[in-house]
Amino acid sequence: MIIQKNQIMIKPVKLLLLFLLPLYAQGQSFTWTDNCLKSYAEALKLNFNTVQSIAQSERKVNSGNLLIPYTESVTDFTRCFISESKADLETLKKRNAARINQLNAGKIKSPYTKMLAAEYNIQIAVARLKFEEYLGAVYEIRKAFKLLEENKKLYPDFKPNDKGLGFIHVVVGGAPKNYQWILNLLGFSGTVKQGMKELRDLLDASYKHKELSWLREEVIVMLTFFEMNLIRDKDDVNIRKRLNSIPDLEEKPLMLFATCVYHFANSENDSIIKLLGNRKANEEFHLHYLDYMEGMARLNNMDFTAESCFKKYISGFKGMTFIKSTYQRLAWCRLLQGDEAGYTLYINLAGEKGEGTVFSDEDKQALKEFKDHVKPNIILLKSRLLFDGGYYQRAISEIAGKPVADFPTLRDKLEFTYRLARIFDKTGKKEKAIIYYQQTIDNGKNFHYYFAANSALQMGILYEERSDKVNAEKYYKMCLDMRDHEYQNSLDQKAKAGLIRITEK
Repeated sequence: MIIQKNQIMIKPVKLLLLFLLPLYAQGQSFTWTDNCLKSYAEALKLNFNTVQSIAQSERKVNSGNLLIPYTESVTDFTRCFISESKADLETLKKRNAARINQLNAGKIKSPYTKMLAAEYNIQIAVARLKFEEYLGAVYEIRKAFKLLEENKKLYPDFKPNDKGLGFIHVVVGGAPKNYQWILNLLGFSGTVKQGMKELRDLLDASYKHKELSWLREEVIVMLTFFEMNLIRDKDDVNIRKRLNSIPDLEEKPLMLFATCVYHFANSENDSIIKLLGNRKANEEFHLHYLDYMEGMARLNNMDFTAESCFKKYISGFKGMTFIKSTYQRLAWCRLLQGDEAGYTLYINLAGEKGEGTVFSDEDKQALKEFKDHVKPNIILLKSRLLFDGGYYQRAISEIAGKPVADFPTLRDKLEFTYRLARIFDKTGKKEKAIIYYQQTIDNGKNFHYYFAANSALQMGILYEERSDKVNAEKYYKMCLDMRDHEYQNSLDQKAKAGLIRITEK
């Protein structure tokens, strides 16, 4: 049998040499034993104690297997990224440095040597970004990129190499144009299109070749986020098909997270409630963000049992991200039930708790609501939440026919036209949506609310879907020109991604 992929002919003998046969040198090897495969799978399930137990069993029979520390590195990286613990970051740095030294000391002529060293560098880089160590992150990514490029030349048929390479190509290609010269100066190259092809080809190969199946779920997660945020394939049938094909989803927190993000992007609120309601508790390492997601989904449906989900997140999560946002949503739960004293209590906590670096736009918006001392308009808040859940008819029924007196402030008036635009857009009434988006832009572009900026972004998306690149570019740039508004980071990212898409098309 001969398999053709990217015009490269991969013969069975070569596949055996690369993937199946142990590669020995000085007592060391890279062997995907049953223990290593189980260990890697358990790491992705966040069963970190189980990973360690399996790794110890493998060391007893094959102490020189260098895939053991690789599976352990997945636990160190995931723990660090989720926990937001500086101590976990330092542990990851120290252990991955030792793992790289072990690879270099072994001097094994294998495609895994440089590939694993690059993986360790990428893990450190992504973790450093979480803690805003930007220069260190660029340094680690640069080392990884050079290793993967060298490995590609030495072993062009080695598909696992494309996981890291595809990731870097997408990240580099997705960077804003004004940063590209710096990346080029540092030796980076690549485009979003190139990286996506590498990842998609790798995913296809993982279905065709059993020896590559260990890569599949991790690649699915990467593709899901890249396709939704950079390619705008939010409702792409391939994403849905991939996510639906994952076995035992309720036991896999990271895959469950990716699936719920997809459903959120497509306003499939009931699917999220069902998935998270049926999930199995992880006794070894809890992904607290799933509690936050379930709370948001329940609140979007005006189900105030959301409060217990938010309280569970606050009591369990020891990091900072979404702490302020969670208290804000608890305040909304109280306000929507007519408890103004409860609203005041929780919005004050949103101002006090989660101190330190405010990572997310949601946390920044919560802090702004606390500082402004202005309660949300209940009518508009209900419409917003119902809209976010995909309950469009319920959302418009909240605001349709309401008198002007119900929206007394400038912010309320802007949000009113913005909400109408969003609902008309989602229900296929595009021309009406354009009218209300433009009205929101004209009236709100000089203020610090996000309604005008997001209206410009949505207009860019609308025109991009119509293949009108001129107007799409106009509105994406208009979004970027608006500064110091709520959700600045996420709206800027989406507008920049839109400009990259229309350039590459």
